[in-house]
Amino acid sequence: MSDLSKIETSKLEHLLGMKGGYVLEFSNKQFEDFVLESIEVDICDEKYCNKGSSKANRLRSLWEQESNQSIGNLLLDLFEYRKTQKLINALTEKNVSEELISDCYQIAERLAGKLRYADQSVVVSHHFEGIQNQIIEQIEYARFTIWIAVAWFTDKAIFKKLVAKKNQGVNVQLIIIDDEINATSRLNYEDEFETFKIPKSGKYENMMHSKFCIIDLSTVIHGSYNWTNKAKYNHETFEIIQSREIAEQFAEQFIKLKLILDWDKQIKKDSEQGKLNKVIQRAKAHIAANRVKKLDEVINNS
Repeated sequence: MSDLSKIETSKLEHLLGMKGGYVLEFSNKQFEDFVLESIEVDICDEKYCNKGSSKANRLRSLWEQESNQSIGNLLLDLFEYRKTQKLINALTEKNVSEELISDCYQIAERLAGKLRYADQSVVVSHHFEGIQNQIIEQIEYARFTIWIAVAWFTDKAIFKKLVAKKNQGVNVQLIIIDDEINATSRLNYEDEFETFKIPKSGKYENMMHSKFCIIDLSTVIHGSYNWTNKAKYNHETFEIIQSREIAEQFAEQFIKLKLILDWDKQIKKDSEQGKLNKVIQRAKAHIAANRVKKLDEVINNS
């Protein structure tokens, strides 16, 4: 059930020309097909005729019975259809102000869970169901780069889509935790992508716990959802952000995570080199003192 207010409903009805039972210029069959394609709802179902059988009354009934997201997505499609028809037929607006059009778009975006910022350069949508499909859909849109930082990755369907995009020439980079869950996933990350495994570190086993993906430096997808088989059955949150500026901020964090791994490797290398130097120094001291028998003990115990 949507939460449209009476004022919002009045604005939408005016923009969609619902006076007299109509919805834009649709015939009954066209309207039925349009709604079915947009949100997979049969507007001719009897449950939508409790207010009457006209297109406008069925739409009003649908507004009362369906979710905010479904209604918002349908309205956005209707607005695009309206705009396209006016462009095709070179029609001018009559009795409709730009302010009303803008208000109606904002209503639809609110219902659909999409937040458009004042500069019109940032679009955010929130999702709580079907998150795996949303991730796969966004990956499909990628043309140039897909950079992923996710703690755990065991989802074969997402992995398969990434491999397909890589084979199309898209640059895919992956950062994950170096732990048993990923090690036993049976997904050959390193054979397919440029992969960085960050180990847990410190006294409290601090870990890389990010869950984000940057696509073409223009879209960010992130939330509580790990890319695992189990996550599909959890109560998770997911957000899609379309913004060049925000994508670049996430890209900077992605690069920092890669640098952390490089630092860890260098520290380990320096540590191993320091240990080797100590062994060499002790060995030289034993040789100089003619304690050759002790040399084997130095090497074996190092």
